Amino acid sequence: MAWCFRDIRRHMCMLMRQNFAKSCEKKLNDQINMELKASHQYLAMAYHFDRSDISSPGMHRFFLKASAEEREHAEKIMTYMNKRGGLIILSSVPQPLPCFANSLDALKHAMKMELEVNKHLLDLHALAGKEADPNLCDFIEANFLQEQVDGQKILADYISQLEKAQSQVGEFLFDKYMGSGMHPAK
Repeated sequence: MAWCFRDIRRHMCMLMRQNFAKSCEKKLNDQINMELKASHQYLAMAYHFDRSDISSPGMHRFFLKASAEEREHAEKIMTYMNKRGGLIILSSVPQPLPCFANSLDALKHAMKMELEVNKHLLDLHALAGKEADPNLCDFIEANFLQEQVDGQKILADYISQLEKAQSQVGEFLFDKYMGSGMHPAK
């Protein structure tokens, strides 16, 4: 009986589904899982920099905020999937890298992750265009594309500044600089 009720509920969800290709649904599920993976990695990075032997509160705050933003992205996509009648499929989140030699290595890893996420979003947008799904195109444009570009610029600036510092004192000063807000919140 429980299976029957669940099938009826799923059927009702499918009734509202319009112009939402299975390929887009699959790609959105991939994006959700990619965002959750990034959130998990950023959370691990945040608490790496919070350790007493590392003690980098600026980096801790930066990566903690990044983790929350990635989780919010995943939640936003899941809400969208439900509105479109899609089925959310969460996969297991891989174990994050445990630690980094220094702030520069962590920021470079963050940039690599952001470029990967951005490429996937661009591929998703292209697929939505190919599948003639203007609603999905609009959703991606309105909620993600500019934010990705802005985030990549911030990371590139931080990486550039840290590469110029190249010393323990430089890293300490950079962390203090991050705390004061090279890129103040909007």
